[in-house]
Amino acid sequence: FPAVFSSRIAVLLRCLLWCAAGLLPARSAAGPLDFDLPPQPAADALLAFSHQAKIEVLFSFDELRQVKSAGVTGRYEPENALVHLLRDTGFAARRNGKGKFVVTPLARPTGSIKGRLLTAEGAPARGVRVALPGTRQAMTTTDEQGEVDIASIPPGTYRLFAAGTGFEPLKMTDLQVLPNRVLTLDTQVLRAAEDLVRLEPYVVEGDPVPLRPFDGSRASPGPQRAAGNLDLPRSGDGPLPYMIYDRDQITRSGVVNLNEFLQREVLETDARTTGQDFNQGNVFRNSVFGGPTNLKLRGFGADETVVLVNGRRMPEMLTGFSNESDYRAPDVNLIPLSLVQQVEVLPASASALYSGNAVGGVINIVLRPEADENATEVAATYTNALGGFGAPQSSVSLTHGRTLLDGALRMRLNASFIRARPATEAQLGFHHGRIREPESLTDAVYGATPTVRGADGAALFGPGTSSLTSVAPGADGTGGLAAFAGRPGVRSLDLFDPPGGMAYSPSSVDFPYGRRQRRAVFVGSAVYDILPWAQIGLDVIHARTVVNRGYDVLTGDLALRADSPFNPFAQEVFVSLNETAPVLGENYSEARLQFSSAVLGLIVKLPAKWQVALDTQYAHNVAKYRGLAGVDAGRWQELVDQGLYNPLRDTQVHGPPGEFYDRALIYFGGRGRFATLGDYDTLDAAVRLTNQLLVLPTGRGVVNLGADYRRNHLAGTEAVKRFADGSVADESSQWDGRTLQRFSLFGELQAPLLPDRRRPHWLQAADADLAVRYVAADTSRETNVAPTLGLKFDLAGGLSVRGSFTTSNRFPTPQMSRGVSAPGSSGASAPEYARILDPLRNQNYDILASDAIDPDLRAESAITQTVGLVYQRGETHRARIGVDFVDTRKTHELVGLDPQMVINLEELLPGRVVREPLEPGDTHRAGRVSSVLTGAVNMAWRHSQSWNASADYAWTECLGGSLEFYGRLVYTQRYDRQVQPTSAMVDELRQPDGSASELLKYRANFGASWTNHGYGFGLDGHYFHSRILPTQEWPSQGSDQIKPFWQFDTYVQCDLGRWLPWDRARHRLRGQLRINNLFGAGFPKYANESTGAGAQPYGDWRGRTYSLSLTATF
Repeated sequence: FPAVFSSRIAVLLRCLLWCAAGLLPARSAAGPLDFDLPPQPAADALLAFSHQAKIEVLFSFDELRQVKSAGVTGRYEPENALVHLLRDTGFAARRNGKGKFVVTPLARPTGSIKGRLLTAEGAPARGVRVALPGTRQAMTTTDEQGEVDIASIPPGTYRLFAAGTGFEPLKMTDLQVLPNRVLTLDTQVLRAAEDLVRLEPYVVEGDPVPLRPFDGSRASPGPQRAAGNLDLPRSGDGPLPYMIYDRDQITRSGVVNLNEFLQREVLETDARTTGQDFNQGNVFRNSVFGGPTNLKLRGFGADETVVLVNGRRMPEMLTGFSNESDYRAPDVNLIPLSLVQQVEVLPASASALYSGNAVGGVINIVLRPEADENATEVAATYTNALGGFGAPQSSVSLTHGRTLLDGALRMRLNASFIRARPATEAQLGFHHGRIREPESLTDAVYGATPTVRGADGAALFGPGTSSLTSVAPGADGTGGLAAFAGRPGVRSLDLFDPPGGMAYSPSSVDFPYGRRQRRAVFVGSAVYDILPWAQIGLDVIHARTVVNRGYDVLTGDLALRADSPFNPFAQEVFVSLNETAPVLGENYSEARLQFSSAVLGLIVKLPAKWQVALDTQYAHNVAKYRGLAGVDAGRWQELVDQGLYNPLRDTQVHGPPGEFYDRALIYFGGRGRFATLGDYDTLDAAVRLTNQLLVLPTGRGVVNLGADYRRNHLAGTEAVKRFADGSVADESSQWDGRTLQRFSLFGELQAPLLPDRRRPHWLQAADADLAVRYVAADTSRETNVAPTLGLKFDLAGGLSVRGSFTTSNRFPTPQMSRGVSAPGSSGASAPEYARILDPLRNQNYDILASDAIDPDLRAESAITQTVGLVYQRGETHRARIGVDFVDTRKTHELVGLDPQMVINLEELLPGRVVREPLEPGDTHRAGRVSSVLTGAVNMAWRHSQSWNASADYAWTECLGGSLEFYGRLVYTQRYDRQVQPTSAMVDELRQPDGSASELLKYRANFGASWTNHGYGFGLDGHYFHSRILPTQEWPSQGSDQIKPFWQFDTYVQCDLGRWLPWDRARHRLRGQLRINNLFGAGFPKYANESTGAGAQPYGDWRGRTYSLSLTATF
């Protein structure tokens, strides 16, 4: 089986050869034949033999082309000719039952290598990676006794390399392996690593390593470098329950941006796929400036997850023109996927380790070190839908590394380019199935063409006729009453279809489920060894992103007087319509985001393995926007009254007059200008005193001491909205910025609890991780102390027990900007429009929302405890099972209320909701909401409990490759919250109130794969459990829950370089084809989904997609 599969491409060639051979006339092979076969590749020689002998030969073209045949000239029996031809090739031919020859490899005698690695103290060096290039067993690790056993090695001369965390790499050469013999190496003692040691470069030749290693946490971090990863090396098997996602997993995912990978693989994140949350009137909220919102670990908010890059805080994406209480999460898509080495996720509180609001957890993105010296890598990924429409996403990345000055200077340059075009409503059809006839004849309808209704319900076409009609498709508004023939009582309910490909409105057929983006990222890094004991490093990144979302769709409800020249009804009518500005172009509304960051680091090596690291990071992002701020309703109506604007035309086909652009439209900053809506910068400085080989009474440990300083500054913004003539519109407002400063002192110690001589025989190891951090800020209420303690005990037989205790005193995150209030006002910020679902009326509509700034917010306190078991065992058959229980309790929980949450909690927060009185004849329970007060508030407490489980199995010698199975499960057992001390406790899992949305009880990933040195294939599965909905959403949903969702993906990988005539030791080409949502599973129904699609988007909005990836190294 593996031989056939490992030559997947060659199978096709062989099939063609068999078919061709079958066309040859049959001939008896009883007598000798004349042969003229010179020495040549064996595959070509066999083809020539088959042609000359008129006999079919079955063989592996891929394997036989690698060896050279002997020459055969003269008269031979065909069977003897084959014996001579295959002499010294390692292959032999035999006849099968049908008279054909089958060429198979001869069984070759092999040898093996055994040895043992010890630490400087004489203890076994466990888990050290050992590489033997040129063999199928290219990579293995030492066992619990430090021993390594590499079997089935073809005879020859080899080199062996060993590397492990905290040790200098070991290199052994000229190892002679003899057939049927065991080469026993002398016991080797690994030297402790000198962090700034410069090694002689070498190239590992031979077959590439398997396409996906079993254990993602095995990646060796290498020596710490200046401006490199500031954090200590982390492992999935330590006292704290880290999850490690390695580079091969990222490549295997086939995505073009990092956020999509995190959403898919990190089960603790928000399961919902991000799209465009539509808010009429707020033209840029989440649609152009919002960072990824999936980074919410364990159901906590985005501001409770700390995102790091190489151990440093990744700057947030902030604009100065926003009332939102929502935290603008860092945009992880600014990090090129080609530069990511691994992602470390700690789904537990960790303020002591990482400062900030690390209540939900921490995500540390570790970049690739300068390991690819004097090499160039080109990686490209293209993905698109398989549903008969185009919504492509693509990325191209070029990375080049160079070593200069005899290895003292190491440089790397990277350029990455990403393009994405979202799917639209025309392609997906979510809204088409949700069109409903309005309940009342007086309701305004905004459809494909304008809808007309008589004033006070008056008949439009004479007594007894309908009071409603709509403009015929294609009408130009000059056809009089005849243009409405056959349309009495007909309302335009179809979706609006303006010119172009995208239009930002859920009532449009071109509504985009996402953003059209163009992004270019440039990264440069350099590390220079100033002296043998000093190193300086510099990392620079600059990114430019352009975001479009298509035409802005403006809605209007205009009165057309009876005496208007456009009015054929001889009475006053009201016209509701959608309008665009086609003269400005589809991409007029455009956001441009520029992000720049520079890290300067210095490492000084001190005696006794100590080192000092000084580090500074400066980041700056500027957000600019050109677009429409809306339309002035009064001026729009004036154009109608003056006979300059005809509302009775098909606005999909016929654009508005020039006066509409000049007098009614409102522009940010002015027509054709880009307005600066955000100017945000951060300055981080850190000093570290580290010793990763500290000699303690209990053994060798790691200590990390230091201090951090962080300054955030958001410049004030004047959000000027102007008419085309430059005059200022009434909606213009001014926003203040703010500067925040914080510093902290911290220490972390990783060490054995007991010396080896004091440990009982059944206890293999006992390790501890202790950390504490003191944080001070501008105000005393933001000052806190946060400790962390983790313990792990390794028992005999591969079983480990671990647990941790962490605290977090999360201070109130102050708004970096707020609208400037007029003297004597209440202090609330300027209002903005937001769309909500009113549960008392079961209606969606727009309201005014403004933030109420509470100066008396208290810091919340959180305690997280974890306990877990890890079992791992085996070499050829490797198994690992891990289970961790996480319990978090919070008091005075800080919650940012968005408009919908305020509506959902109206009973508990009645003072934040303002409703209009019920109108006569209105049968609803309450009047419409006119405005709400959002902002941060303290809730009483929250208690959450969850289980994280993982299982991995690998058979490393399965049919010439590695067979692997994996499974991940997150089970949220409890998620309770009390809003106020006097209110009832709410079970957000079973009886939610809507304040903790997107919370799933179960979520799982699972899959299987088989890989060898040249090929790989696999199947991945994803499961999303059902979600119970708040009672107010049951009527529209028609159920109390969102149904479960399953998705299956498949992929195949191949080393394409094996077919190219180049040096495989220096040049490689790998490819992957991946199909996501293989069976085309449809998203489950969710009537109140924020885009109005009526479906809960798990996975890609596009449905079934394919992804093609190529990576070339030279």
